[in-house]
Amino acid sequence: MSRRDRTVLVLYGSETGNAQDMAEELGKLCQRLHFTSAVKELGNVDLSELLQHELVLFVISTTGQGDMPHNAVSFWKRLLRKKLPPGCLSQMRYTCCGLGDSTYLKFNWAARKLIRRLDQLGASTFFGPCEADEQFPEGIDGSFVRWADDLRKHLIEHHPDPQGRDPVPENEMLPPNFSLAPAMSRTRLDTTNKTHVGGHVGGHSDKLLCAPPVVDLLPLPNSHRATLVENKRMTPSAHWQDVRLVSLDIPEAVQINPGDCVTIYPKNFPQDVQKVISLMDWDALADKPLDLSLCCVPAGLYTPSPCTLRNILLHNVDINAVPRRSFLKNLSYFADNQDHKDRLLEFTMTEYLDEYFDYATRSRRTIIEVLEEFHSVRVPADRILDVFPLIRGRDFSIANHNQLSAASPAVPTRIQLLIALVEYRTILRKPRQGLCSRYISSLPPSPALSVTMTMTIKPVLSPIHGAVNAQRPLIAFATGTGIAPVRSLIQERLSHASTPRAPTLLFFGNRNKLADYFFGDEWHALSQKTNLVVFTAFSRDQPRKIYVQDLIRQQAETLAELIPQRPIFAVCGGSSKMADACRHAVFDAFIKRGEEHVQRKLLDDITWWQEIW
Repeated sequence: MSRRDRTVLVLYGSETGNAQDMAEELGKLCQRLHFTSAVKELGNVDLSELLQHELVLFVISTTGQGDMPHNAVSFWKRLLRKKLPPGCLSQMRYTCCGLGDSTYLKFNWAARKLIRRLDQLGASTFFGPCEADEQFPEGIDGSFVRWADDLRKHLIEHHPDPQGRDPVPENEMLPPNFSLAPAMSRTRLDTTNKTHVGGHVGGHSDKLLCAPPVVDLLPLPNSHRATLVENKRMTPSAHWQDVRLVSLDIPEAVQINPGDCVTIYPKNFPQDVQKVISLMDWDALADKPLDLSLCCVPAGLYTPSPCTLRNILLHNVDINAVPRRSFLKNLSYFADNQDHKDRLLEFTMTEYLDEYFDYATRSRRTIIEVLEEFHSVRVPADRILDVFPLIRGRDFSIANHNQLSAASPAVPTRIQLLIALVEYRTILRKPRQGLCSRYISSLPPSPALSVTMTMTIKPVLSPIHGAVNAQRPLIAFATGTGIAPVRSLIQERLSHASTPRAPTLLFFGNRNKLADYFFGDEWHALSQKTNLVVFTAFSRDQPRKIYVQDLIRQQAETLAELIPQRPIFAVCGGSSKMADACRHAVFDAFIKRGEEHVQRKLLDDITWWQEIW
C-alpha cells in the first residue's frame, strides 16, 4: 500500500463557519470508514499537498460578488499561477461541495471556479459535486446531508477497507481532535491564591456574575486596538428596533475602502458562563490556570491571559450559538440518560432533518438551552474545545470613508458602524438577543468610561470604488442598515475632486421616515449641492405599503437611460427577497424595452454589487 492510500484531505474555505463545520463532519465520516483524514483551511495548504493524498474533498462557500472566502484567497492565487503546467494535478482525485445563495447573480461561483481550474490542471472528480443553496427549505444542510450520505455509500463501495473492517458506528465516539487534558493534568487547585476571572480579581461573586462582559484585548493577528468614541442610538427609544451608530478610533492611519468590514469579537456574559460551568460540573476546574502550549487546540484560538476554563468560556466558546447537528451528536456521547442519547442522535440523522430544523434552526435554540433540556449530559472539561463551537467575529460594513493623504495621514482613523441590535421572539415565544447585539448594548453610550477592544478589518474582495469607477453612474438600493456601505461609497466618490461626477441615484427603504431614515439630513444636504438624487420608500407611513422595488419600477425610464453607460448597481440590506425583487424590477423592465438579446448584452456590461446579510 502506498503512502497515499487510505488518506483523505478535507479542505474548506469558510466565511461564517458553515463550510468549516461541514468539512469537519466529512473528516469524521472518513475516519469512521477507516481512512486517515486531515481537515485544513485552504489558506494553509500548499499545492504539493494535494498530491499526497488518495482523495481530496473541498467544501467552499461563495462570498460577496462570486468571490472566494477570505481564508481561501491565498490558495486561489497559488492555483491561478500561469507557470503551473496543464497536467500538474493529474494524479489528484477530488470532489467538492459548494455553499451558496441563489438570490445572488453569481450563485456558487467559488465552487464552480475551483472545479474549472482543477480540471484545467488535470485533476479528476471521483464523485459528483454538490451545490447547496441557502434558499432551500432546509437551508444548506438539506443538500449537504443527503450528498454526504451518498458520498459515504460511494466510499464504502469503491474504496472498501482493505482489512474488511465495518464502519465505526455513529453511536460510538471517535478520539478527540482537540484536548485540554495535558494542561489540566499539570494544574492544581490552590484556594489560597487569587485568580483573575474575566479581567477581575477574585472568584465568581454575585456582583460579577450579573455584570456585562469585560472588554479584554485578545492577541489576534493583524488586529487593531480600537477605542470606543460613541455608542449612539439612532432610532427613538420607543421604536421597536434599536439601531446604533458605533464610532471607533484606531490610533494609527489605516486605509479604509467602501465595502470593507470591521470584525468585532463579542464576549459572553459571566452569568451565562457560570450556568454552563454549573450544568457541566466544572466548578472545581473553572479557575485553574491552563498552559495551552501543552495541548492540541483548534487553529485560530486566541485566548486571554491568564488562560482558565472560565476565561475560555467568556471569550472563546459560543455558548449562545444555535447548535449544529455535529454539536448535538457530540453531546449524545456524554448523556447518561438513554432517552436523551437517542433523541440527540436522532437530530443528526438524515431522515429526521426536518425535526432538527424545527428544534434548532426555526426556534433559534441556544446551546445553553440544549444543555438545560438534556440535563444528563456531562461533557468532560478537557473536551470543551472538541465539542463546543468557537465564537466567530461578527462582520459589520463600515459606514464612512476616511481620505488618507501620504503627506498628512489621518491619525487616528475614525470608523463608523451602523448596527441594528438583534432582538426577536421565536416560535417558542422566548425573547432572543444576538450575542454581538447583547455585547454592544452593554457598552457605554459615551467615552466617559474608556473602552478599548480588539478588532480586525476585512477588505472588500470585489471593489467598486476608485477614480475610474467614480466616472460611472451609481444606482444604489439600500434598506435599513444596508445604507452603511452605500454611505461609505458615496463619500468616497465625492472625494475624487478631479473626477467628473457621474449621476448618483439612491433608493432607500425602511418602515418610518421619522423613526429610521438613517442619515436623512446628510442625504438632503448632499442632494442640494451635488448630483445625488434620493428616492425614499417608507412602507408603514401610508395605508398602502411602498417598497424600494416599487420606486425602481416608477423610475424605469431614468434607469433605462443610464444602463448603456455601464452603471454600478449596489444592493445592500438584510433581505435576500429584497435583493431578488430589485433585480427583477431592473432587469425585467429593461429587457421589455427592446430586442431581448440586445438588452441582455447591455445588462451584461453593468456591475451588480450585492451585500445581503
